[in-house]
Amino acid sequence: MPPQRHPLPDLEVHYRRVVEDLAESLPDGSITWCHAVSADDVAAALGGEPSSAARRSLWEGSGEAGHHVQRSGHGKTLIIGELGSWFVVVEPDDWNGSEALPRLSAGGEALSLWLGDTMRHYDVHYARDGQELCRFRWGAEPDGDSSPLAGLLSGLSLTSGLPSWEALESGLPSFDEWKVHALILVERITGVRLTRQWLSREHTPIRSGAALT
Repeated sequence: MPPQRHPLPDLEVHYRRVVEDLAESLPDGSITWCHAVSADDVAAALGGEPSSAARRSLWEGSGEAGHHVQRSGHGKTLIIGELGSWFVVVEPDDWNGSEALPRLSAGGEALSLWLGDTMRHYDVHYARDGQELCRFRWGAEPDGDSSPLAGLLSGLSLTSGLPSWEALESGLPSFDEWKVHALILVERITGVRLTRQWLSREHTPIRSGAALT
């Protein structure tokens, strides 16, 4: 399905609210969008399998990940849900989705948003047909070939070409503005809208496998 077009100001208002929620529930971690036959296939690509444990909200997953981080430095907690025709994986305090993008994008597309409020590190990774094509990082020029997304970048502030703190001092996009525009780009690519309601729902946890230990 092609992405629906909406006036940019309306999308910015929507995603500012989403970013406010993420600052509380996912200050450090990642969100990955991909196509797959089933949640089992997504979990396998991430080195785990869907858990039989009770479904969890992002808030509950973040609390569990916090305990793992204290012991191992990694969240080891993944939550998977469906949004339109996409699977969406949320990882508090972990970033396995971006590393698995070649597998997750086989025969299609996949992308992953890194959120790193602690270190002020923010990325969007985009992959197609088993290969990561490009990465957008706050405060830097894109890595790789972003030409396939050229028509979707109109009006978005995702690049600066300056080191992060110099960019901020130069009046370029704030961290929150960058996150808002990154989520707008994700919507333009996927055609689905991430909402506060979706983030607050309970979704399926993934039991960590060897790749996540």
